[in-house]
Amino acid sequence: MGRKKTRGEILEAKTRLIGVAGIGHSVGCTHFSIMLLNYLAGFLRRRASLLEWNSSGDLGRIEKVCTGAVRGCKPYRVLDADYYKCAGPEEMREALSRKYEDILIDFGNLEDGSYEEFLRCEKQFLVASFSEWQQDCFREFVMKNDQGKKRSWQYLAVFGSEETRKEFMRRFGVFTERIPFSADAFSVTKECGIFFRELVPEL
Repeated sequence: MGRKKTRGEILEAKTRLIGVAGIGHSVGCTHFSIMLLNYLAGFLRRRASLLEWNSSGDLGRIEKVCTGAVRGCKPYRVLDADYYKCAGPEEMREALSRKYEDILIDFGNLEDGSYEEFLRCEKQFLVASFSEWQQDCFREFVMKNDQGKKRSWQYLAVFGSEETRKEFMRRFGVFTERIPFSADAFSVTKECGIFFRELVPEL
């Protein structure tokens, strides 16, 4: 992957904000965020954290499962990464003060009101689904947002058939990457490593 950064270079590096948002509910946004976080922190050995910028409460449940308790302090650590549950501006300031190399922000369903914050991120990933009961939500989003052709947006999906994905691209011109299936979001498989290396090049 090229030359390793020195400690001085790492300390001077600019924090990269990565936004992950779902087009609809239950499309795999949080699962993908944790997969990406563990690739950055565990595989690339970058200082990384995940902020839960939504009201799902998923990171609180993960804390209980992984640490055995839900504490008031933020963040908590699992493996090589930090997790900020129920995050907002205060948690963002704290995360920035810790000088992480990567801060991932899980916005949950983008339609729930985090649009402006999402647009401020350096990299923006939109997770959708091609499942029969979720296709309409993706279609409506693309039509409402100028055919979904914002250059900085990258569309991803794990659910639904390959035929539907190709047909959607043909009809709307929106390319959607297929997220490799991973039963354990905390484990980086070889397939996931190759996928993320192309999706998020190392700084």
